[in-house]
Amino acid sequence: MRSVLRRSAFVLALAALLLSSTWAHAAPRDKAALKKIDEAIFTNFLNMDFDAAEGLLLGTIRACEDKCSPEVLGKAWMYVGIVRGSGRNDMSGAQEAFKTAVSTDPNVQLDAQVAGDPVKALFAKVKGGGGGGGGAAPSNETTTETAPAPKGATFTCAPSPTEIETRRPVPLQCETDADLASATLHYKTFEGGWASVKMAQEAGAWRGTIPCSATQNTGKLRYYVEGADTDGKVVAKLGDKGKPNTADIVSETSADPPAFPEEEPPARCSVGEGGDEPSKPSGGGGGGECGAWGAPCGADNCCQEGLSCNAGTCESPCQSDSDCKDGATCTDGKCEGGGEGASGGGDDKSKSGKPELNWIGLHFGLDFASISHDKACDPASLSGHIACFYSGSSMYTGTPSAVAPGRVTGGLAPATMRVMASYERLFGPLGLEGRLGFAFNGGPTPTGGSPFLPVHAELRVKYWLRGTGGFEKKGLRPWIHLGGGLAEFDAQVGTDIVDCPLPQNPTPNDQTRQAACKIATDQTTAKNNGGKIYKVIASKQLGLNFVTAGGGLMYAVGKNHGAVLNVDVIIPFASTGIVLEPTLGYQFGF
Repeated sequence: MRSVLRRSAFVLALAALLLSSTWAHAAPRDKAALKKIDEAIFTNFLNMDFDAAEGLLLGTIRACEDKCSPEVLGKAWMYVGIVRGSGRNDMSGAQEAFKTAVSTDPNVQLDAQVAGDPVKALFAKVKGGGGGGGGAAPSNETTTETAPAPKGATFTCAPSPTEIETRRPVPLQCETDADLASATLHYKTFEGGWASVKMAQEAGAWRGTIPCSATQNTGKLRYYVEGADTDGKVVAKLGDKGKPNTADIVSETSADPPAFPEEEPPARCSVGEGGDEPSKPSGGGGGGECGAWGAPCGADNCCQEGLSCNAGTCESPCQSDSDCKDGATCTDGKCEGGGEGASGGGDDKSKSGKPELNWIGLHFGLDFASISHDKACDPASLSGHIACFYSGSSMYTGTPSAVAPGRVTGGLAPATMRVMASYERLFGPLGLEGRLGFAFNGGPTPTGGSPFLPVHAELRVKYWLRGTGGFEKKGLRPWIHLGGGLAEFDAQVGTDIVDCPLPQNPTPNDQTRQAACKIATDQTTAKNNGGKIYKVIASKQLGLNFVTAGGGLMYAVGKNHGAVLNVDVIIPFASTGIVLEPTLGYQFGF
């Protein structure tokens, strides 16, 4: 019996060893893949950098090949769905990813902590079978995606690629039942603004090609199609500007190059600005010195007839201001005005997609400081950096009555003001900012005290809540910060005192009357004993060192400049208190 048990134990141990060894060799990249998945979600996605999050997830899936377990691949596709659904509001793309996740690992679970309610419902529908069958990752050969327009008809377009090799033109053929007079293909890269291509009608379908200038670099390509009737009214759509179709531009892919249905794909463009000229959707002129469609603009922004120069590339004329870049406006089909590069001239810094790293600014601040004291005008209160002054800077040094010793109730009183220049350097979502300025409206100098310090010197660390992605376009850019430095904050508030004077050569009767004035509980008694009523200014000095915490908001009027509103809660020391300081300013990036 014992020998049988020993043999059974040996067989079980050997089987366990073989199984663990097999699993280790079957999924050698699981650990590295899980680390990349965590980075994509907890670093990129939670910082609202959706392009980086999805790119890292898809790159991890490609790197896994057959060296990751189905559980890890299913988890990666699940998070792709969350990024598309909860991050981009691309529910169609999220559904594709969830289908692939469930087909890869039927036991995959949704991360409910980072998924919104609509995405939770979509995942439940897909996993329950309501979202359609599973299968491998979608291919651009036969898949057709349409985004329903809120009104009117929809386009059915092909191909619908999910991955496109860099420097590839992207042909698109669309069909609809609506009676159209024109159709326009709009596209946008991660690095640039919206551009558009007029589509040509051929055999009942509308054809257009996104040029190589849009696929020069890796990133996210967004596009949508609009069809208009004879009145120029949009009556058919594929997606829209708020919810465009998307595809990943990658350096390498196993997916077939995009092509019109039943045709060979256009040749890949050469390396360079805009790439080689792809085939035009309809007939067009020759070369010469003027740029062809999809190619760089020629001398003096020259493009072939019917084309306009937009950000250095010859493209179809603009339809609206949204088709132009860097603040330019669409006038007679051409982008005019705006910043440098908006109409094709010079270097277009907005095409880089990178935020400006250096920021200078000018700010004005108004301080509100806490001041509270039961005996503000008692000379002994000088130890608390508070003193009373008559009109002007003459300090009160008398003997106040208990009935009115200069009481100051609690609260914030208007205090100093300051003008500050700032310089900030960005390190990803973190910013290191220095402020140097001049403060004014300080209080008078108490006897034996120090005069007001008009210098403001501060260093702060800022965290931009939208990350560097928030610097790629106009709009709101919020931040929070911590800091400290050197400054003085003086608060002043009016109050009443009853002074109990004593003659130069007092008699015993004078001393008795002063004593009665000092302890009087009403002003009548105090005045009957020689008391005199004055209105004075109670002034408190706070500082000279301080720490601060707060936040702010930039409204970017342009990509590299905007107005800033900042609110600080400041704790000065060694003389302590609380200071609330709102500032208003303007910053420029370079």
